[in-house]
Amino acid sequence: LKALLGLTGFAGAIDIDECATETSIVVIPRSLFDETEGVNDIDYLTDERISVCKVVNHFNFHFGNSYELDNGNIVFDTVQTTEISLDGMSDMTDIPVWDLPAPFDLVTPNTLVRYTLDVKNKCIAKGIEPKTLSSRIPEFPSLPKEMSTRKHRYLYPVAAHKQIDFDLTKKGSGPAGALQKVDTEHPELTETFAFEPYEFPGEAVFATKAGRDITQPGQEDAGYLLVHIVNGRDKTTDFAIFDVEGKGSFEKGPILRQ
Repeated sequence: LKALLGLTGFAGAIDIDECATETSIVVIPRSLFDETEGVNDIDYLTDERISVCKVVNHFNFHFGNSYELDNGNIVFDTVQTTEISLDGMSDMTDIPVWDLPAPFDLVTPNTLVRYTLDVKNKCIAKGIEPKTLSSRIPEFPSLPKEMSTRKHRYLYPVAAHKQIDFDLTKKGSGPAGALQKVDTEHPELTETFAFEPYEFPGEAVFATKAGRDITQPGQEDAGYLLVHIVNGRDKTTDFAIFDVEGKGSFEKGPILRQ
């Protein structure tokens, strides 16, 4: 009811076990959806065809991508937070969000994290701890559709206007004000383009350059990012295109904006 009345986000209206210490990652073989018995009567906790891996407790917002390794392990990237908290701001005034010193002070910050699962043994792969790919409040990680379920290097999420050292166990977040080209292999090489404090980008879309095959080695970033940017101050919306191919191209800014 609170969500329907606009008093909280829908995720904030979900009941959760605040005492839980683990989160279950459920791996369901696609072949199960082709069986005549259907999937309605499957108990994922006891069915041997389904793997349930326990990881440190967190709430998942969105997955970036996943793929299977030659040894059967599964790698996946996910936007996560330590708890569900989409209540927003405690100071609901007429002050624009870009002028507030601590917007979204009731929201727990989120991160983009890579997991490697040992499906056979139903656990985190031995010797491969979860790796933080971005801590700049990333969300809505975008990926070229051609790279879905393939081994990928880059993800393109929205992120906060600036990098802030948040305590991930406490409240404090911010609105999306930047785009990132996250390098999942070398996160220290991740590129970021920040917009003005009063500008907020939407979820970006990747468009492959004509004649290029981004599934081939060395060509994965051969394309453009398309995105809409809302100007909260002027109440306008722009359309922008970024060339993301090669190191540094993205941070030069949009090649077209109108």
